[in-house]
Amino acid sequence: MSYINQTLGSKERILYQTGYHWLYSLGAMLLTISVIGVPWGIAMFVRAFATEIAVTSDRFVRKSGLVAIKSEEVSLDKIEEVTVDQSILGRIFGYGNVQVHGTGMGDIKCGIVDNPIRMRREIQTAREGLKVKGE
Repeated sequence: MSYINQTLGSKERILYQTGYHWLYSLGAMLLTISVIGVPWGIAMFVRAFATEIAVTSDRFVRKSGLVAIKSEEVSLDKIEEVTVDQSILGRIFGYGNVQVHGTGMGDIKCGIVDNPIRMRREIQTAREGLKVKGE
């Protein structure tokens, strides 16, 4: 069972879940098959496998790590801004970097994520859903 599923509240549900783009895994594979890049390629594979990014009905969560876990999360009502940064290749292949800016906290940075535009849209839709619940 994933970390995010284990930490869901009783009425909380996952609205959108993503991870690293497939090109990240391709880069890891290419590094691994080269003799010099084996340690970096393996580290990239582990990072991709051990990272979870999700928008739930209550919060945005980014978890990394297999044994030692680092979890960054912010309540949807505390999110001030979501920034998407995509290069030309990112636009062509559908990947980019996302930063979630929260009130009273640092940024949560998610690099090389699959479909960053959809992730921003899902965060915004979830935030709008909170406003409707509160009315």
